[in-house]
Amino acid sequence: MEGFSPWIIGYEDFEPAHEGLREALCTLGNGYMGTRGAALETSASNVHYPATYIAGLYNRLSTIVAGRKIFNEDFVNCPNWTFITFRIENDNEWLHPSESDILNYSQHLDFYHGVLHRKIRFQTAKG
Repeated sequence: MEGFSPWIIGYEDFEPAHEGLREALCTLGNGYMGTRGAALETSASNVHYPATYIAGLYNRLSTIVAGRKIFNEDFVNCPNWTFITFRIENDNEWLHPSESDILNYSQHLDFYHGVLHRKIRFQTAKG
């Protein structure tokens, strides 16, 4: 994405320590459901936390704190519907960019159009 726009936030590098915040900031939703901006080929790990949340769907648990019963309501993490993976034909290795050498990376959230763009170029172990 070239040029500056007040409607776009973007990142031009992959920083594992910042992925949790970036995924939260790049969440897309419509008021009824929201999906974190995690990379499509990822599953939950120390770096990524793909999740979908639905309005009104909570998990209510109680905890005893200082002798009093406290109730907490947290969003339920619904199944990850975005997971996708791929491989090159006739090659048994499934591609996982976040486990490979990342050569170029960019991610931009276009608030005006409601679209999350991501470009990644990586090199597998086979080269």
